[in-house]
Amino acid sequence: MTPSAVMQEKKYSNFIRFLGYVRPYTKYIVLGVIGGIVKFSVPLLMPQIIRHLIDGVFLSKTMTAAQKLHELYYYVFGMIGIYVVIYAPWTYMRHYFTAKAGHQSVFDLRCELYYRILRMSASFFKRNKSGGIVSRLISDVELAQNLVGSALTNIWMDGAALFVVIYFLLRIDVRTTLVALATFPIYLYFFRKLGHEIKSMSYQVQKEIAEISGNVNEKISGSAVVHAFNQEKRESKRFKQDSDHLFSTVMRRIFYQSTNVTVTGVLTALAPMLVYLYGGYQVIQGHLRVGDLVAVGMYLGPLYLPLQRFSELNIIFANSMAALDRIFEIMDEKPDIADRPGALELEDIRGEVRFERVCFAYDEGVPVLRDIDFAARPGQRVALVGPSGSGKSTLVSLIPRFYDPARGAVRIDDHDVRDIGVKSLRRHIGMVLQDPILFSGTIRDNILYGNPHARPEEVRRACESANALGFIEELPGGLETEVGERGNSLSGGQKQRLTIARAFLKNPRILILDEPTSALDSESERLIQEALGRLMLGRTTFIIAHRLSTVTNADMILVMQNGRIVEEGRHDDLLRSGRVYRRLYEQQFVSARSAWDRLDGIPGEDGDTATEDDRTAQKVG
Repeated sequence: MTPSAVMQEKKYSNFIRFLGYVRPYTKYIVLGVIGGIVKFSVPLLMPQIIRHLIDGVFLSKTMTAAQKLHELYYYVFGMIGIYVVIYAPWTYMRHYFTAKAGHQSVFDLRCELYYRILRMSASFFKRNKSGGIVSRLISDVELAQNLVGSALTNIWMDGAALFVVIYFLLRIDVRTTLVALATFPIYLYFFRKLGHEIKSMSYQVQKEIAEISGNVNEKISGSAVVHAFNQEKRESKRFKQDSDHLFSTVMRRIFYQSTNVTVTGVLTALAPMLVYLYGGYQVIQGHLRVGDLVAVGMYLGPLYLPLQRFSELNIIFANSMAALDRIFEIMDEKPDIADRPGALELEDIRGEVRFERVCFAYDEGVPVLRDIDFAARPGQRVALVGPSGSGKSTLVSLIPRFYDPARGAVRIDDHDVRDIGVKSLRRHIGMVLQDPILFSGTIRDNILYGNPHARPEEVRRACESANALGFIEELPGGLETEVGERGNSLSGGQKQRLTIARAFLKNPRILILDEPTSALDSESERLIQEALGRLMLGRTTFIIAHRLSTVTNADMILVMQNGRIVEEGRHDDLLRSGRVYRRLYEQQFVSARSAWDRLDGIPGEDGDTATEDDRTAQKVG
């Protein structure tokens, strides 16, 4: 099968799949189509009436004036009645039900796409920018909606109107009708040829919009860094370059769209001239009546209007199909992490965690973890230390199955985590990260993320355990205070305490702490350390630490280097017998002591050694 044939098959396959979202609302589509047929068919009676009035009434030599007036009133008021009783309500239904079907089907598609995105594995979000994902969810789905409002209803309405027009034209005069249809083959040729190009350009435009959206989202989220390094002009220049490229692609699409519209416009303008030329000749020769030619002329508009709308539909269909291709690309992507058939549902666990010869790599051939082998007993505190890039965060990400090991196994209570249902597994695991993540909404909403069904007293108790109740009660709205996007209305320490309260409310048996006290002032760190001490009680806890002073009381310290566990033991044992751990500890101790020694040597304003307050101020500076 040729590449073009494969693309064609894929296009129609995606269209059929989209119809699955429209099918539940078929009754609305049918009502919209009927309304459209009525809306476009009723005006087609007017040329027949005009034809009759001209040839059979106005030019009649046998009818009296009273009879002519009677005929005139009969047909005119009859048409007014038809417009009021039939045309008006069906026109309303055409617009209302078509819009309802379009919005409802796209609502279902967007909801399922969002659910699919949320179910994607961590590797998916590593490969795709968040702005690009949002672009598919909002922009592409919006384009797909046009298929319902235009393609699935207009094509039937315009097809029916075209059929009725040709039927009336053939009844008037066959040869004149054939002249009117003479430009159709040329139109169909361009319709097919330009449609493919428009779809290809539309796909590229949507792809570039998604790329720009991803870049913009990154820079807005990191605006503080942009400002700090005075990179506003550079980022603006980069945005302009991306926008210029998008502009060029858009203009190529507009070229094909404009060509499509121009060809249709020229053909629909030339065809009436040919008809009047031929029809006028027939009237002069006495082969066609004046009323017939007038009626034919009145039908030319309704005859070519569907052609113009088909031309517009060609553009809409191409744009929508390009959007559907991008939507179903995500829908067809299978999450790396999924439940096995017959996956276990664990109601309760002891909290034993065992790594058995685990190896892992994000990219093939570039190992990140090598032969990780250890066991954490229920309730133990396990600290992971080592230089950046040694694999600490990757190791703990295997416990909740954000990734699966390439070799070996991670076991919880003797169950391979790959045999446990993902939801069931993660229900027993809580996380407090270095960067506390909160969502727009109230403080209560964010805490309830840990357990949406928790009672008010449980929420309050969790806040109290997390040392968060004090600052919450000082806020004007208390628990109903809006935290803003990513919790930007709160300090770092306050946000971290809310994430700890969220973990308390979840009440997991296994807890993962990823350097939760870094970059905090001493008071916030003290409050958070107290809260974490309460949170860790009775839970199997994994602590990623860069400051070794925070893990001296751990039951087991795993020292990692280059993706391996190179040393294992308690703090005192590792200081005596460990080489890597002792070197890390001494480096931090010497570094801290040297910093204070340098501060001790800073002279005051009068040349004396700096006071303690001076040293503190210098340290803060």
